[in-house]
Amino acid sequence: MPTQGVAPQPLEVLLIEDNADDALLLERHLRRNGFLPRIMRVETEAEMIAALNDSHAIDVVLADYNLPTFSGPAGLQLLKSSGRDLPFIMMSGAVSEETAVASMRAGAHDYVTKQNLTRLVPAIERELKEASARGHRRAAELALTASESRFHRLVEAMPLGLLITDAAGNVTYANAAIERLLGYSAGQLASGTIRVASLLPQLIPLIEPAISAEPSEQICVTSDGRTMEVLVGAAVLNPETRAEDRLAAAFIADLTLQKKSEEVLRRTEKLAVAGRLAASIAHEINNPLEAITNCLYLLAQSNLEPEARSYLELSQKELNRVAQITVQTLKFYRGSTWPVFTDVNELIESVLVVLDLRMRQHQIQVVWEQRKIPEVEAYDGEIRQVVVNLISNAIDALNGGGKIIIRTSYTRDWISGREGVGITIADTGTGMDAATRSRIFEPFFSTKGITGTGLGLWVSREIVDRHKGFLRLKSRRSTPEATGGTVFRLFIPIGMGVPEAAEPIG
Repeated sequence: MPTQGVAPQPLEVLLIEDNADDALLLERHLRRNGFLPRIMRVETEAEMIAALNDSHAIDVVLADYNLPTFSGPAGLQLLKSSGRDLPFIMMSGAVSEETAVASMRAGAHDYVTKQNLTRLVPAIERELKEASARGHRRAAELALTASESRFHRLVEAMPLGLLITDAAGNVTYANAAIERLLGYSAGQLASGTIRVASLLPQLIPLIEPAISAEPSEQICVTSDGRTMEVLVGAAVLNPETRAEDRLAAAFIADLTLQKKSEEVLRRTEKLAVAGRLAASIAHEINNPLEAITNCLYLLAQSNLEPEARSYLELSQKELNRVAQITVQTLKFYRGSTWPVFTDVNELIESVLVVLDLRMRQHQIQVVWEQRKIPEVEAYDGEIRQVVVNLISNAIDALNGGGKIIIRTSYTRDWISGREGVGITIADTGTGMDAATRSRIFEPFFSTKGITGTGLGLWVSREIVDRHKGFLRLKSRRSTPEATGGTVFRLFIPIGMGVPEAAEPIG
């Protein structure tokens, strides 16, 4: 009962009562015992439903057992159907013990008689406290459910794979990322039939000695038996429990792309070393070439038989060709450290000289449609590498002979409006199907078997992106009804020294 001197406690009462005098007596009793009641009286089912659907607060429901057209038990059922958790106290003039027990079993929180209201106030105070406790518990449960839901959404959305395993090594949870990575269907990993040792053989020995382990590179086994390199961080989730009750979590990151990038860097460095070696050899060849050229010059000054002179002239011609190849090789592997103004036509010519023997061996005809174009500001060695990759691929596509068409032009990118130089390299080979076209710029993707590194076009696109240009592909697979072929279009922005007019590039 409220202590005397304390401000009255507001109390919102829903009263099921047909007798106005009894309602007034109840209000007076509550006021005398420290409450400040506000009573909403209902007499019918419709009024009860309307009161429960109203948005105003209700602290307690007090109900007379019998009314002419309604009853306390019927009101109790309406309250339960509404889903509202409110204290419900049944009241009556005279009631048997069986009726009181039946009401309590039906869900009433207490039962008092109108002749003895001394139990009413303690019952209301008790039920208000219990209702408040239930409300706090519900709020805590809802907060916990919401927190778990947020955590679940977070774990399911994150790109890292997550596995949780029990002490016996059974997978008890797997998020969507690890299911996709390992090729399992939803829920399959956490079905209880898969052991973590079959996925990550090194995981359990790693975390058993400690609560957590530093991330380490491990081998992970996919659903189809393939292996992949992954980075794994692991921790025991409940180290305070007994060993047999512990759960371990493993966060798993796919290292495939990183390993590919490392391999690209390794191979690129090897190619750079080979290039420097080739340039060094070309430089060293220059000295004996000069000596031989001088000897042939002196020999040409003497009187020779016609047949001997024809052999001498043939030797001079081929020696000049060797000298030209040497010069172009030096140019090829001595790219600039900084962007320089580069003549693209001259650059292509140097590449054709180096690749001339391969093209003649494959009986390939080159059609070069070069136009007057401005110089571009670029890393000339890198652009030369792109042109070599594209022409070399065209040669490989024309193993049985054919035609390579090279076209240069001053052009404009329709999308950005930038002006630049366009280079088109096309071949009349067999072309590519859709699956090949979709992967052609991926690192290590090659259609050449063991003879290809799968890096040429990937590196070429990286170079072109660095120059703020673009590299596009069109290809059609040859069929009995139509010829095939491939076209690469390369665009390099100019920078400075741009002529007045430019033709747009599609």
